[in-house]
Amino acid sequence: MKITGGQFKGTVLRVPSGRDLTRPTSDKVRQALFNILQGRAGESAFLDLYAGSGAVGLEALSRGYPRSVMVEKHPAAFACLEANCLLMEERGAEKGSLEWKRLDVQDYCKKGLQSGWKFSVVFADPPFGDDFTGLWDRVSPLIAEDGIGIIQFPSRKPPVFTEKAARIYAYGESSLAVFLV
Repeated sequence: MKITGGQFKGTVLRVPSGRDLTRPTSDKVRQALFNILQGRAGESAFLDLYAGSGAVGLEALSRGYPRSVMVEKHPAAFACLEANCLLMEERGAEKGSLEWKRLDVQDYCKKGLQSGWKFSVVFADPPFGDDFTGLWDRVSPLIAEDGIGIIQFPSRKPPVFTEKAARIYAYGESSLAVFLV
């Protein structure tokens, strides 16, 4: 897997082994995601929930987001995420521009709500086998005013909360629900 655009374009990222461990966001979906977000980077903070290897959060940094926070709980995926963040720092990513947390997303969202953390973009890509019930309610308080939330979900099984989405984009097996705050 490679970074597809921006300052670190072409950087090869580590991914956890084992097909059932993670489902990396495809290059096509990542490129579509950043086309949707075009023009939002600048002074914005990006949050990548269920980060896996960190490909989406690292792509955000590469494409101009000054700060990217990535949250992943699985030990093997987190090991790859950490290695990829350290690689990006070695390649010139500014100290403090990357933050990686080994936490459950629910715990992170709860802590963020209590602490008043806000991000201009919140991206969530939970395992497709997870129960998506309540996900939007956990994620939405972390989105800053005039921000955007994007949740990736299985195209064949859209969660109920997608009815609230401003727009849905389908890319084969995966779809993106876009929420404007």
